[in-house]
Amino acid sequence: PLLFFADRSGFILEYKKTKLIDAKQNTFIKDELVNGFNGGDLYGLGINLIWDRRDNVFYPTSGHYQYIKFIVYPDISDYVFTTFELDVRYYKKLLKNQIIATNLYLKSVGKGAPFYELAALGGQNRMRGYFEGRYRDHNYVTLQTELRQYFSKRFGFVAFAAIGDVGEEITDLSLNELKYSLGGGLRYLFNKKENVNLRMDIAIGKDGNKGIYFGIEESF
Repeated sequence: PLLFFADRSGFILEYKKTKLIDAKQNTFIKDELVNGFNGGDLYGLGINLIWDRRDNVFYPTSGHYQYIKFIVYPDISDYVFTTFELDVRYYKKLLKNQIIATNLYLKSVGKGAPFYELAALGGQNRMRGYFEGRYRDHNYVTLQTELRQYFSKRFGFVAFAAIGDVGEEITDLSLNELKYSLGGGLRYLFNKKENVNLRMDIAIGKDGNKGIYFGIEESF
């Protein structure tokens, strides 16, 4: 996508192709009437708004961050729909070298969206323990919190927990059906000047889901 920023907000002009659905790799999708089965072209126009009050981009120890994104895919696209995203993060220092981080994320995708544009639960940043797209639907809400602690100049660990779910309607989300994610990980501070960590996380989820993740920077 092309972004044009002005004072931490901007307009979005977007073009992308949505993937074809490979029924051989996804045995749960056998009906060619599934929206987006044959892929297509998407042209989007929207806006995003950012409020960033974190003390550090790579390893925040205090402050907050809010991100709102709204895109319309009009008739010139092969699929006509809208998407809305809300990403809210809060950071607070507890003890020396100890941080608590919290993240609320919501994504809502309108009717008419192709399958691969639906909100996808899982991945290495939210609801760790589920591979991204294990569950998809029009609406996705998740809340996660993470305790971050250094125990030496270079090494640290994290412990995290999350709940979330997807549903066709927001009202379909039920406390009884919520998915959960629990886990922990190790950190190595390889860039002390910018506070950038290498990370390794292990997470488990509901119904035997689990995952191991390697990356740079924190998950949120």
